[in-house]
Formats: sequence, structure tokens, C-alpha cells
Amino acid sequence: MTKRITKLNLSLLPLLIFAAIVAGVYFFFKDDIKLFNNEPEVRRLNGFPTVLITEKELDKQRSIITNEEELSKFFNYVDDTGFLILREQINFDKEILLGTSSSTFNESMHEIKVKKVYIDKEQNKLRVEVRETDPGDTCVTEVQKNIAVDLVAISKTDMEIEFDRVKNTVECE
Repeated sequence: MTKRITKLNLSLLPLLIFAAIVAGVYFFFKDDIKLFNNEPEVRRLNGFPTVLITEKELDKQRSIITNEEELSKFFNYVDDTGFLILREQINFDKEILLGTSSSTFNESMHEIKVKKVYIDKEQNKLRVEVRETDPGDTCVTEVQKNIAVDLVAISKTDMEIEFDRVKNTVECE
């Protein structure tokens, strides 16, 4: 019995060139290419969520912000002092903002946060879960009028957006 050894002569150079081209194309167009996932990309913004002291009685807000003018309108409503600013640049050609705020509270320890953004495939809508957290009976709060605010950026979409409120009470010990 004679064993025959076959040697395969393949050059890896074409494969490496192809991989480099694919990586280069992805690097330059990564913001426009969505691989395997059509869920919206959510980005937390620096300084949010936050709580602002206020003397005004305000209603809760749920805002879809698509330009600088709408952002200014949202900020002016929740904070007429001008304290609240956005520390990041937003490219409204690629992203939109979701702004949420609570109504005015008379005591401290209230929070609001965008917890989840997902596609409701049955209704073909983008759903935003907003979690409002209130202090429980065992918490010691300070008397202080305030408003809770959150702001997140998501990839631009043409889908209808709906906000869902989830109430949560946290007990202190």
C-alpha cells in the first residue's frame, strides 16, 4: 500500500484582499448599514435622565424631536431657567430624540427613564417604554417641587412612535 499525499496550493492573498475591501466598505458606511437587526439603535445622552427644581406646575411630556427648534421648545417647556442643555451634537438627518418628562412633583425622589425602545411587529409601530419611579411609603422625602426629565437619541425612523408608561414604586429601608 502506497500512501499518496496531496498538497493543496492556494494563495491566501485574494481572500485577504477581499476581506480588507469588505472591512473598508463597512468602516466607511457603518452608520448607514444595519447588519441582521432592524431594531432602532438607542443612544443615552450625557446628563440624562435628570431631575430639575421648578416652581411651575407642569404636565407630563412625551415628545418626538426631529429638529433644533423642537428641541428648544421641549427644553423651554421643562426648564425655563436655561439650566438644561444638551452636551452632544445631534445629526437630525440620522437621529431623532425622544423627550419625556413627568408632571411636577411636590417631593423629591421621583425619577423617569426611557427603559426600552422596540418594534411592535403586530401593530408595525415603534414603542417606547417610559418607566416612572416613585418613592414608597417607607422613604423619607424632602419637600421640593421638581420635574423628572429624560432624553435619548434613536436612529431616524418613519414608523409611528407610541409611548407606554410603566409605574414603579421603590421602598426605602
